[in-house]
Amino acid sequence: MKLNTTWTIILLSITFSACQNQAHNQVQSPQASAAPTNTDVETRPKEEVHFLNKVLAESDYDITSNAIKKDEHIKSFNKYALDSLKDIKDWELIVTEINDNSFDANSVISTLGNASAAPIYNLKLVAPIKIDNSVDTISISNRVDFTFTTPKDPKNEGLKKIVAILKTLSKDDAVIVSGSLTHVNGKGKVDFSSFYDQYGPWNVDVLLSDIRKKAKK
Repeated sequence: MKLNTTWTIILLSITFSACQNQAHNQVQSPQASAAPTNTDVETRPKEEVHFLNKVLAESDYDITSNAIKKDEHIKSFNKYALDSLKDIKDWELIVTEINDNSFDANSVISTLGNASAAPIYNLKLVAPIKIDNSVDTISISNRVDFTFTTPKDPKNEGLKKIVAILKTLSKDDAVIVSGSLTHVNGKGKVDFSSFYDQYGPWNVDVLLSDIRKKAKK
């Protein structure tokens, strides 16, 4: 498949998400403290927290070590992704890296075999399962990684705006994103089964329709 077709598929996904986006809600930062206190309040959308908790539950050894349970959970999660992750709004994530390595491209681009056909940027993001101000902002355990891949020099106006924002970001910046989440197998079909056979964090594709840096207090 040619590169133009690849980006057409992604742009269609982005356009679909963008058309559904509503006005952004203001997201407030958690109060900084030396240790977690009862005043720490979860401010991220409940859909984001539900997703993170769901991934944590799906990684339970009781599920991954039982082939029958695993197959049923994979079917259920794939349906959940198709039903509930095609339109995410105002999720709070943290920048871990921005690179141009074709091997780090998200599963959509990697599966189509066009990651090295043109210069790309990979925006790597992470979301901790919960806010814990006593440790590093990015929790090592209970984390989910996200990858957004885009041409360095896109022709689409929406992607041009996103790339312009990417150029202002640095490691550990908090960002507010909207779009959709997915992961595909070698046949280009939505399939999260590979995550059930690994011990590392899940690395999910994020197809951005909007991104903005979260204001610091």
